[in-house]
Amino acid sequence: MSTWDQKKIGLVVEVTSTGVAVKIDTEGGLTRKIGEKTYYVGQIGTYVLIPIGQAYVIGIVAEARRTELANGEAPMMVSTTLIGTIRKGKFEPGVSVLPSIDMPVYLLEDKDIRGAFQAFQQFNFSIGSLSMFETERAYLNPNKFFGKHIAVLGSSGAGKSHTVASILQKVVSLPETHVVILDLHNEYRQAFPDTGQYCEISSLELPYWLLNFDEMREMFVDPNDENASIQMSLLQDLVILSKKDKNPRLTEVITLDSPVHFDLAAIRGRLQFLDGEKVTSSAGVREGPFYGKLTRLIARLDTKMNDSRYAFMFKPKLMADTESAVSLLMMLFGLSGKSRVTLMDLSGVPSDILKTIVALLARLAFDFNFWNPNRSELPILLVFEEAHNYLSVNAEGSTAARKTVERIAKEGRKYGVSCMLVSQRPAEISETILSQCSNFILLRLLNPTDQAYIRRLVPESFSGLESSISLLRQGEAIILGDSIPMPQRVQIDPPSPPPLSSDVLFFDKWKKSDVKTDPHEVLERWWNQQRN
Repeated sequence: MSTWDQKKIGLVVEVTSTGVAVKIDTEGGLTRKIGEKTYYVGQIGTYVLIPIGQAYVIGIVAEARRTELANGEAPMMVSTTLIGTIRKGKFEPGVSVLPSIDMPVYLLEDKDIRGAFQAFQQFNFSIGSLSMFETERAYLNPNKFFGKHIAVLGSSGAGKSHTVASILQKVVSLPETHVVILDLHNEYRQAFPDTGQYCEISSLELPYWLLNFDEMREMFVDPNDENASIQMSLLQDLVILSKKDKNPRLTEVITLDSPVHFDLAAIRGRLQFLDGEKVTSSAGVREGPFYGKLTRLIARLDTKMNDSRYAFMFKPKLMADTESAVSLLMMLFGLSGKSRVTLMDLSGVPSDILKTIVALLARLAFDFNFWNPNRSELPILLVFEEAHNYLSVNAEGSTAARKTVERIAKEGRKYGVSCMLVSQRPAEISETILSQCSNFILLRLLNPTDQAYIRRLVPESFSGLESSISLLRQGEAIILGDSIPMPQRVQIDPPSPPPLSSDVLFFDKWKKSDVKTDPHEVLERWWNQQRN
């Protein structure tokens, strides 16, 4: 018996625009031993081959079933999704010529599909091994992977942090890597001991004068106040006047959104004067045009300016003039050459402040490269950890972070700014953002709502692997998108060193704890806002 006879598993009995149904020949059983390996016919996630002329169409098994017919027969039927074509030994995504009824269908041996798996081997960028072909590596096109937005999605404990750390550790050795990680749980510092620059938000200054006017308006003006339009108009006039006053060299070119220093305390004083101003005329003393109309604006200003949590923004010591922005941007994007990954520790930051910080950092990256004439030489990857916490459509409070990242998702690639979204609740993230992702790393995902949401977003080629998304092992992922020749189930390489994201061993620590907790020490740290 020839090898082709051994590999034949059935005939095409139905064709749609995206796949075929195959009637399986079960006379020889549902296993095929070819060489030293045994293949299982109809196994979900395996690949099949259909010769058409000089080409071979590749399909992935999406469903297997037995269908009872009127004559009492119950043939085994397999549904496959068509994902690509092999021509002259090279794999091409997509199918230009569909199979016909009664065409033979064959198993794919490891050697048959090796050419497809290794389509991007020339880049020598692999993030793991293929789960169903353990001797093969999963090669990606790194330009299409990092250059088009990435979503890393999975339930808690599925291995998201390890996956992100593993991927980024493969590029931090490159001399011009520029990655900014917004780390909500201070997990990644341990994973980048030598190549990362650690920045704790409590010791970092992000001065208020880097905010654009939309961000200031959202922060200071209550839209439900009947005087909101008056407050916005007056605030706008005072801000641009102060910017011009503090930056005489730039007076002719300054705009409302220019990232230049201005005096917020002086503006607050002017607002206070106008809110209580009374004018004298021939008719006597009367209230000024803004009398009593700025009270809530002043109160919101005072709240932010006097809140110690906002000291990094409203009481800067180092960032006291326009030129000081240069050192901040050099640190943020690793332009000094000292680090290639900037780790922004946002652990312990309250949610309302978190959204403000995320909005500002993300917009700084976008605006920096927007005005950078060498933007194509400075691609920046922004990693949004626990993205559902601040990029949700339904979240209360500030929407600045979501709107900023939505803009980056739609326009960022033109200016060399790409996003990696990391989340355990993808259904809560703005669909505008996730729909712009061209690469998905799907780890174990248990929530049915999230699973359904993902099915709507990802390409048709995901069909056939979707049934296994809740059965993936820890650190195992389904990868699909523009950077990989076909959807693949991959065991991600473990990071070295790993991030600090391991679960607390409750049972073991209940039996024996190595260190006793001192409540006095904890309270002192709590009072002084000191964390490890």
